[in-house]
Amino acid sequence: MKSEDIIEYFVVSGKQDRKVSAESDTRWGGLIEPSPSENTGKTNAGMRVVLFASWDLGYLVLETLKGIENEYPGQLNLVGLVTDDPLDPKAKISLKKRVWSLLDMPYRVIDETFIIESGLNHGIPVYTGEVKVDSFHRILEKWNPDAILVCVFGQVIDSFIINLPGCGIYNFHPSDLSRQQGAGPAPYDDLVQRNANTTVWSVHRVSEEIDCGEVVGKSPPVNVLDIKGRLPENPIAVYHKLAEALSPLTYFLVRELGRNFESNKPGWIGPVDFDSLIPHEIKTRLMQPVTHESWTDVLSIPSGCLYKPWQDKPVGQSRADAGDANGQECSGI
Repeated sequence: MKSEDIIEYFVVSGKQDRKVSAESDTRWGGLIEPSPSENTGKTNAGMRVVLFASWDLGYLVLETLKGIENEYPGQLNLVGLVTDDPLDPKAKISLKKRVWSLLDMPYRVIDETFIIESGLNHGIPVYTGEVKVDSFHRILEKWNPDAILVCVFGQVIDSFIINLPGCGIYNFHPSDLSRQQGAGPAPYDDLVQRNANTTVWSVHRVSEEIDCGEVVGKSPPVNVLDIKGRLPENPIAVYHKLAEALSPLTYFLVRELGRNFESNKPGWIGPVDFDSLIPHEIKTRLMQPVTHESWTDVLSIPSGCLYKPWQDKPVGQSRADAGDANGQECSGI
């Protein structure tokens, strides 16, 4: 079987009423639509969000968005997933420069299968092809996103996509872009060159130039050294450590976007002080040493990295009455 046919086989074989299609203007990939029986309780209300993401970190953002939608139905509406195709040699996603270069083909298959399955099981369509083509632009117009989030995505995003969502398009990048650190496909290399002890996630506006959009906010610092005070030689161990900040960062970004959306204030959101929003216990954990050098398998990020503030409410309180882990309202996103 050709590598580009593997994913279609895996995602369709168990659900015969899923549909796979590709337009003639995309050189690789295509659209995979969920079965009508998948997530039949999903509503069409709330802020419409599309996610451009891949690999473990993108999967974590997807699972966070799904958790928010499940907990606050009618406020967030995840309507589509756009993901890398690391199996097709025709895919222009910088395979030799990005995290995919650290993974062999079996791990790539597992990674892509998991994130596609996660999207389809949630009842949303998944696109794996080119984004700077007319056919995808039509798909995205049909999805009609209010906001787009991006995490570990290998294609340059064009002005049509950037200008479409009324609330903006935002990328999660694991380096301090406000200090011109670690832009591009290999932020780990920047840590090595700077002999860094910590780093942060930057949330920035997406522009047509890679990692050059205005920084909206940054995560608290994350320790990237192991228990011996050394930077792990395996970049994946470092990226998985950085994962501990990604889910709460996603939650609070969506909350800020949701407030603007509910107030009928379209446009890009202003600066967000994520450091003050993310609970102290999480910030303390972020500064602990990297202790999972063995996290080399795909999707091995611990489930504890998934931020669920609604589970922290005191026993006996209703969700609407409970505060989030930082003592703030969490009756909605």
